[in-house]
Amino acid sequence: MSEVLNIANAVAAELSDYHAEVLFFPEFELRELEEMRVVVVPTGTEYKTLSRAAHEELPKVQVGFLKRGCEDELPELLQLVEGLGLGFLNRRLAGAMCVCVAYNPIYSPEHLRERGQFTSVIELTFKTVKQ
Repeated sequence: MSEVLNIANAVAAELSDYHAEVLFFPEFELRELEEMRVVVVPTGTEYKTLSRAAHEELPKVQVGFLKRGCEDELPELLQLVEGLGLGFLNRRLAGAMCVCVAYNPIYSPEHLRERGQFTSVIELTFKTVKQ
């Protein structure tokens, strides 16, 4: 199994309290979002040379949080998402260390305004060194 997919599965397992699942093509109807949906998507891997004999792998996964919601719920939802994201920083999963947590977007104003849907995406970057 690929490194990025192993990490995606490990992230989903860490978020099992939220029924997180690894999906490759996440699409949902608003009626399916009464409860928070948490989706983990493997998004890519970057390789950097360290020496002739070693390289660094930087697998990235995105964690999407989707829920029917309104503006009044935004402070609570943002606090939840920020806390969950920061909980991964400097943690080791599937043999890799989480070295970066980015919120992009922390929430989508367009989705909230146009669809009544809270959408937040966390991008987690992990690092491994291969000899």
